Amino acid sequence: MNNGVTVDASQVLRMFSELNSRQQKNVYKNALRKAGRILQKETKTQLRSVVGKSINHKNRWDGKTLGNGIKLKVDKKATEAKVHIMGDFRLKFFELGTTTRRLRKNGANRGRMNASHFFRTAKDNKERAIFDNINQMVEESITRIANKK
Repeated sequence: MNNGVTVDASQVLRMFSELNSRQQKNVYKNALRKAGRILQKETKTQLRSVVGKSINHKNRWDGKTLGNGIKLKVDKKATEAKVHIMGDFRLKFFELGTTTRRLRKNGANRGRMNASHFFRTAKDNKERAIFDNINQMVEESITRIANKK
């Protein structure tokens, strides 16, 4: 830990058992939220690398448009955290790509987008790190809530 205090598993379990059910739920929520933010941040980084400057100025990544479409939600029971890209419908086209688009009227070709799989790449890159650090996140949440008492 940062403050030089060592915490063993039995001490963490004892501190957790001393918390009431509402505080225990908050511990889980905080740990899940921290884990979700890791994936959310990596997804935004991957999206920036995919979008770059190749898109017209109205749709360019500026932190206010496409990046806000990457949502994080922790359920009320604190059993799962969901990170998804459907906050902005345009992100699915970057993730999955499109087929060749043609006009019905004259068959003019309007192009196609190749799949970049930025979300899948972010998940693959950070999945191991999230699960490796989840115990540390729970310990930090327990100690923070226990210190508030």
